[in-house]
Amino acid sequence: MKHKFLFLLFTMMAVAMSATPALAAEEAPEATSPLYGINQGLITGICTIVIFVLLLAILGRFAWGPIVKGLSDREKKIRTDIAEAEAARAKAEALLRDYNKQLADAEERARGIIAKAGADAEALGAQIRTRAQQEAEEARERATKDIEVAKNQAIRDIYEQSANLATSVAEKIIRKSLNANDYRDMVEQSLGQLESMKN
Repeated sequence: MKHKFLFLLFTMMAVAMSATPALAAEEAPEATSPLYGINQGLITGICTIVIFVLLLAILGRFAWGPIVKGLSDREKKIRTDIAEAEAARAKAEALLRDYNKQLADAEERARGIIAKAGADAEALGAQIRTRAQQEAEEARERATKDIEVAKNQAIRDIYEQSANLATSVAEKIIRKSLNANDYRDMVEQSLGQLESMKN
């Protein structure tokens, strides 16, 4: 910054020194005038340089210093704002990534819960079907046993009635009276014959 300032200062001085004699020569009235002499251009040039240097010193102290300081402060503030904006953006991106991760985890848990509920429902359905089949099988077996018991009881009843009828018919045919032991023997024989025919 100082080098640019010095370069600018020397450039201005060179321009002022070269332009002052030419301007003085153009604007100078006749050489016969006692007000404008040869040294007049040199004095004007020196005064211009002194005024310019004083102006630069005053402006450098009272104007450029505060302007440069203000620009520097503004640059620092802008850099700070940019850094804060970058930090806020990074934080927002991190929060977004975290939110997306939590959302994905929640979706995965929900899918897992739904899948588990479906599997549980299928298992429960299979269990209910198995239990229903077992109960139906047990009911069928009970019914079969009941039917078998009823059938056997009916066969016994038929055997007894057949035996009684046969005894009664035999008694009428033979016309003889049988005692209780004869009845019992005859019934047992008849039952044995029926049993052998059944098998």
